[in-house]
Amino acid sequence: MGNRIFVDSDVLLDILLERIPHFDNSQKILALVEKCVFQGFTSSLILANCFYIIENSFSRARAVGAVQKIRSIMEVLPFSDKEIGESLSSNIADFEDGIQYFIASNNNVNTIITRNIKDYSSLDCRVFTPGDFINLQNVKRMIEDKTQS
Repeated sequence: MGNRIFVDSDVLLDILLERIPHFDNSQKILALVEKCVFQGFTSSLILANCFYIIENSFSRARAVGAVQKIRSIMEVLPFSDKEIGESLSSNIADFEDGIQYFIASNNNVNTIITRNIKDYSSLDCRVFTPGDFINLQNVKRMIEDKTQS
């Protein structure tokens, strides 16, 4: 397993909106990125969606702060007409999940962290919920190694 993970919008929104019971495990994922245990990626489409949801639920100022925080921790990958076309011509049922998959894949990020694993299950990538990812033995070892160094 590489050290590059793609974090989907549901995981970020769990943190930003403090959605219980998902907040704790999602927060642990972001903490692993902040501590440089993993290199975290998300997409410009995900940030736009998060901004929209937070702005409509709370305020523009809170949305701006949330997006700035994510940008300071994770690398934001752009999407283009290529990923749109790949998603449209694929068998992926959810168009937006298809775009996310192709953004990650085209940038050599083969591990996706999401709570929506069903839409990614038949694809050529590793997909985990935040809790399942944290509980992987090799991830636990990496966390231990990072805290001991």
